[in-house]
Amino acid sequence: MAKCKLDIDEPNISINGNASQSDLREGLETLRDKVAKDHNISMWFSHPLPRFPEYSNKVWEWDFKPTGDRSYTRPGWRLLAYVPNPEGPEPILARPFVCWDKSKAPTGNQAKFIAKALKKFLSERVQITVEEDVFTRTVDRQGKHISTCQLCWEHVESLDGDELEILEVTHKDECRRHPPD
Repeated sequence: MAKCKLDIDEPNISINGNASQSDLREGLETLRDKVAKDHNISMWFSHPLPRFPEYSNKVWEWDFKPTGDRSYTRPGWRLLAYVPNPEGPEPILARPFVCWDKSKAPTGNQAKFIAKALKKFLSERVQITVEEDVFTRTVDRQGKHISTCQLCWEHVESLDGDELEILEVTHKDECRRHPPD
């Protein structure tokens, strides 16, 4: 099976259980390291979500145990991750979105619970950023494209529109008044 990059630093992961943060973190780090080598040694499988075909093969599941967990039989925790491109190049990126102690597993229709948690996770991840256009463009009588920075009022110019875009990016990086990206 393919190697996977499990992003355990995901800020929007929902966790339900009683493990301490440090024990849970150590358990997730151990799982991440196992997954980076091979899925087979980490008790991985694609979670079936009947009636949610849009998530087919995109929700992956791992069972693991936090460092302080005293279970001697099977790992007592479950982690579900969203894999946006399961057929992508290795390592395949997996973003955890929900984790629970199996003794606190959701009751009822788990597929419905998982789909709802995934929709919430994806909606929190989407950040629409609108960058205001800081340049005003004009063309003079000789066909020269002139772009004026609205922050420092300096201008760049070129006879070629594509070159002008490169000059704007360069100016943006060097402009003292432009906030860093």
